[in-house]
Amino acid sequence: MTIDEVYRLVQTFANKEQRGFITPSEFNLLAKQAEIELYNKRLSIVTEKSQPKKAGGFIEESLTPEMAEQDIAPFLISNRFNAILSSVATGYSEKEVTLTSDVLLIKEIFILAEESSSINSHIPLEIVKPEDINKVLRSSLVKPSMDFPIGLMSGSPVNGGLKIKVFPDSISHVMVYYYHMPQTPPQWNYVTIAGKPVYDPSNSIQSRFPARVHGEIVVKVLEYLGVNLREAQL
Repeated sequence: MTIDEVYRLVQTFANKEQRGFITPSEFNLLAKQAEIELYNKRLSIVTEKSQPKKAGGFIEESLTPEMAEQDIAPFLISNRFNAILSSVATGYSEKEVTLTSDVLLIKEIFILAEESSSINSHIPLEIVKPEDINKVLRSSLVKPSMDFPIGLMSGSPVNGGLKIKVFPDSISHVMVYYYHMPQTPPQWNYVTIAGKPVYDPSNSIQSRFPARVHGEIVVKVLEYLGVNLREAQL
């Protein structure tokens, strides 16, 4: 559905329930909140690798981790980050990667092939637990190398951003594939004709979610308006 079709559906069901006219600004605000809620819900399912459940233990819906991952695929991006020398401890030095604030969930991290290094292809970087880091660094068998790099995660997306200490210190850059916070929410824009708002497709912003999620957006917006509706009724 286009954002106009979503808006018209919301208006139709709201009118049936005598909720009055939903202004474009009201709809845009509610549509933004609906997308954030549905996005976070899917991120949670992908992170936990389990279906959402009600308090009583019954499965709320048939949204599997695989389906949730497909739904948020448009929000998966990649960026290259620099590894900066942060401190030098006895026996080894540390480099740190500071991620941008839009990083919500990391899918994969690679160190990049460079002329100055011995690798000629992207190598996956393994994230280790804090309690294991010293053991790995001091081991003669599994010590980090450019062929077997490791990282230690710290921080959080909401408190100063995520940071990754990377080993060995010869790593200069990493490529991070991650789900990011959408910066452009859906927007129903219009021109005014004869005192009434008329849909302007050229300046409107469509939802980035796949079509199968659009019905959920309608239901969620109506839920904010106090209208209880199941997606099957659309």
